[in-house]
Amino acid sequence: MNLNIIEKNRNINPLTITINMIVNRKLLRVIQAQSTSDGAGVKLNRAFSYYVEPLIDPFLMMDNFNSVDPEGYMAGFPWHPHRGIETVTYILKGEIQHEDSTGNTGKISSGDTQWMSAGSGIIHQEMPQLNRDGINGFQIWVNLPADRKMSMPRYKDLKGHNIPESYIEDATFKIITGSLNEESNPAFSIRAETAIFDVNVPSERELSIPVKSGYTSIIYVYEGSIYIGSEHQRIMKNSTALLDRTGENIFLSSGDSQAKFVLLTGKPLNEPVAWRGPIVMNSWNQIESAYRELNQGTFLKHREVEQV
Repeated sequence: MNLNIIEKNRNINPLTITINMIVNRKLLRVIQAQSTSDGAGVKLNRAFSYYVEPLIDPFLMMDNFNSVDPEGYMAGFPWHPHRGIETVTYILKGEIQHEDSTGNTGKISSGDTQWMSAGSGIIHQEMPQLNRDGINGFQIWVNLPADRKMSMPRYKDLKGHNIPESYIEDATFKIITGSLNEESNPAFSIRAETAIFDVNVPSERELSIPVKSGYTSIIYVYEGSIYIGSEHQRIMKNSTALLDRTGENIFLSSGDSQAKFVLLTGKPLNEPVAWRGPIVMNSWNQIESAYRELNQGTFLKHREVEQV
């Protein structure tokens, strides 16, 4: 504090002066991705899961499917239900064909994103297509609030060339949803308090990334490594950094090679989570009811899907 300023203006009470300081997020813990398989045998790295770490609220899970061997991805994700969640599928390489119980079909390819809000329930399949370079991409599960879990299902496909970009210190931010600087990609989500970025940082750069105070912040590194905070805590490839919710800034740096990571931020729901397989509700009674409806053929509440 410069006391000379106070001396020049004695009408200022030094006790009322506040100093605006940038508060950087602190690293809470590092989660190593777990190698596993899902669907009909798709090999993937599970970056994080609510089963392991509840502090990721409102996010539930993130998978990185990355394989050059057709046996590691061609079996795909055959017909299966969802209720109570949104999924965000982002493709870095390859192609996935999609089909759902209402007859909708489509595909997403390298650079594309698909948002799906399962709402009250949908049955669909996601089938990777044969590609000589293999497949690489992410699927993120986002929880729906209790009052929207039984809403009409919705879809939105976004082509890669329509995804806006922004920059901080030569780092490129692809805005899957959210906003940065003057660029924005309005959230398809029916709860718009989430932001997802695919970030490419050149070597030997320092970044200060603005985030909303009180929001969950998660970083998953999928290429290279980064250093978090002034303590320069290293986050290696295939690792997730979970940050605290205090402050409005993430300070990080890259090393002697470029780094790529996915940054997710979101407002916590702070609601109970009951989760079994592809269905996420707020109580076990709701879970049991959903599976009973599946067995009875009454699971689908909306025979149409809203295309946004």
